[in-house]
Amino acid sequence: MRRPSIKTAEERAGAEDATPVVEMRNVSFSYDGHPVLRDIDLDIRERDFATLVGPNGGGKTTLLRLVLGLVRPATGTVRVFGRRPEDARARIGYVPQRSLAADDFPARVIDVVLTGRLDGRRLLGRYGPADHGSARAAIDEVGLLEESARAFSDLSGGQRQRTLIARALASEPDLLLLDEPTANLDVVMENELYELLERLHERLTIVLVTHDLGFVSSLAKTVICVKQTLACHQTGALTGEMIREMYGRDVRVVLHDHDDHPPGDIDGRLP
Repeated sequence: MRRPSIKTAEERAGAEDATPVVEMRNVSFSYDGHPVLRDIDLDIRERDFATLVGPNGGGKTTLLRLVLGLVRPATGTVRVFGRRPEDARARIGYVPQRSLAADDFPARVIDVVLTGRLDGRRLLGRYGPADHGSARAAIDEVGLLEESARAFSDLSGGQRQRTLIARALASEPDLLLLDEPTANLDVVMENELYELLERLHERLTIVLVTHDLGFVSSLAKTVICVKQTLACHQTGALTGEMIREMYGRDVRVVLHDHDDHPPGDIDGRLP
């Protein structure tokens, strides 16, 4: 007989006590002696949808780089799935802020996505049937299967971004990191991207860097405010005072979190 899907109190308590997907303790980091992050304590739990918000230069991208193990903290510890970040990379998908490919990059969509299967243990282009199967499944998931043989350089901005997300998904990750994926996208493309992320969140833990505070209120569960130090809030707890303190000015934000607030402004004005 199939077990009920409703969790018992014991199961809920166990989930709360489970090892966080991302765990940081007393983390500080500097570039060339200039502090970027200091005294960071952070837990991101399984199936969270966390957004990193804050001013440029506040340390958001650096925090992602710490999770990926691309840089190491000056003080403190970082653990991903209970392990060192570099030992957990196989479970992380990453979508960078900008594509490194030039406009005339001579590669097809399938070629770009297949690079997500590289793990440093084999030569570029040595792909097997499992690699091609995972890549095609990822392309299908982002809605670009009919564009698989199309040149990456011929794609629209939104299609390029979805291709990069497919590249991250091709590794079959459990954690997806995205650094400002809506930069330079129009409103229609942004909405399509948000719908895709909402679907992906059904099976993935997502951490996203964004300046779109309207998005924060509509999809995110946890808001992580980064300005050298860090503060975490549930979406509905974000206030105008917090935003002013973080950005140093008033910002207009429209809330969509119907459980905690009616749609409207968070005590903000256009700057």
